Amino acid sequence: MNSREKEKQIGIPGIAAIMLASSLTVMVGNAITPALPELGEVYGLGNYASWLVTAPALGVVATSVLFGKLIDKKGPYYAAFLGLLFYGALGTAGAFTPDATVLFIDRFFLGAATAAIMSASVALISVFFDGEKQLRIIAIQGMSMELGGVIFLSISGVLAGISWQYPFYIYALGFVALIMMILFIPKCGRADENVEASADAAMQQGVPVSLVLLIAFFGMLMFFTAMVSLPIYLQKELGYSPVFTGNYLAVLDLIAVLAAGMMPKIVASIQEKGCLIVAFLCYGAAFLIYFISGNSVALCIAVVFAGAGFGLSTPLFNSLVVRKSRPEKKGTNISLCTMAMFSGQFLSALLVSVLPGKSLFAAAVIIAWTAGICIIPVTGFYSRHA
Repeated sequence: MNSREKEKQIGIPGIAAIMLASSLTVMVGNAITPALPELGEVYGLGNYASWLVTAPALGVVATSVLFGKLIDKKGPYYAAFLGLLFYGALGTAGAFTPDATVLFIDRFFLGAATAAIMSASVALISVFFDGEKQLRIIAIQGMSMELGGVIFLSISGVLAGISWQYPFYIYALGFVALIMMILFIPKCGRADENVEASADAAMQQGVPVSLVLLIAFFGMLMFFTAMVSLPIYLQKELGYSPVFTGNYLAVLDLIAVLAAGMMPKIVASIQEKGCLIVAFLCYGAAFLIYFISGNSVALCIAVVFAGAGFGLSTPLFNSLVVRKSRPEKKGTNISLCTMAMFSGQFLSALLVSVLPGKSLFAAAVIIAWTAGICIIPVTGFYSRHA
């Protein structure tokens, strides 16, 4: 089946279903961030309430490979079906948990559902699209993920102002995505092995998948360090409201949407490594501004850099892993990328818990700029030995 036939088979409604499902993955932790201070009081967690945001990441890390193997054997459709079903059920159940222990367990398994959705959505794109079109669709996927964040975080901020329970109801969108998938996405098997073999072979040279996974880990560590620390910083130290926090994080996501849309053109101009370097420099600049000042002008500038860092990097991680993977290993490698990214999310809570105040932002500057600078010699080494 050639590329044009596959695109016709899925259609625009099917693409929309994939994008909605994708938008649920980033917000799995973020949906409740405006309610974190109140959740900390309700469950007696204090500053450790930040672990509620990253608890799903542990579930992702623990189960991603299992879903990757399922995708390699059965195809991404079945993994997506299971993931969306349990995402809706477990996410909304968080509003009714009796204590912190049950809530953490619930969010762990919510993370497992997210692992299935995230890996399957990228694999579905690899089934139906090839080449440059695949990169554009993955970029649109990144935009959808962040546009979902814009909408859901704004709504979450309003809902958190009413009750800490209400943001959990946003997870019911998993059921909507499931219905759309059943209606509009054809059941499919594994990714076609006969797509642009020469291009795939070329992409499998150079930097190996393992290093792409490492840089993906650092990329998500930076993003979620911001997402986990900013609600506490904005509300506890600067005195802003949950509504403001939700809107601020939504603006961050909106900037990421715009950056993800620009990413394919930037890659065409300065290659993948150049785009990733720019992304990490942006992360470092954002944290440096947060470290220096908390006034309104500084916050406005910092949110632009933070959003650009995420939008220019995250869709590129998925694209590189797909293009560098042999067809029989795509599902597993995509799941490993999911694991790497959510490992960064999980460990961001450790940074927030261990490093007090603005020392967290100083450490994040060092990590971001070190990771960005190291891309240059590492890619140069593999280019010389290709």
